[in-house]
Amino acid sequence: MPEQEFIVRPGRRDDAADAARLWVQSAEEHTRYDPIYATSPDARNIMRRFLADLTSSSHSFLFVAVLKTTIIGFISGELREGSPTFQPYTWASVDDVYVVPGYRSLGVGKALLENVEAWAREKNANGISLQVAATNERGRRFYEKLGFREVSVYEVLEFR
Repeated sequence: MPEQEFIVRPGRRDDAADAARLWVQSAEEHTRYDPIYATSPDARNIMRRFLADLTSSSHSFLFVAVLKTTIIGFISGELREGSPTFQPYTWASVDDVYVVPGYRSLGVGKALLENVEAWAREKNANGISLQVAATNERGRRFYEKLGFREVSVYEVLEFR
């Protein structure tokens, strides 16, 4: 896909349906990494309501990448305080980030994270935190290239 002009802007309530559709695509990709990411039957509607609610809170964010009139990526999350047992940190915690496959490697993901960084700095956060699927090598390389570092490993023990 040739490089095209896109913009990143704060998400609006009426962007929630498109962002939720992209979230479902992200969940489908993540399920290929590990079946633990399989979604519930009503996941799209739940995410639509959740993402719409993010747009009205001063402690959460939704940014969308738009090409012409099409949303090609989004990022969402909220401010979170670190554990009170450690030095105080406030993180802009990214819950979800997704770029449509045909628009990857064009700077969309980087632009989304740059908008989160600017938002987080305005909120006096100490940085950005996120989780990435352990087998998502492309994503892990992308975050590392942007300066993220691994701090902990999230592990699960499933009872079958």
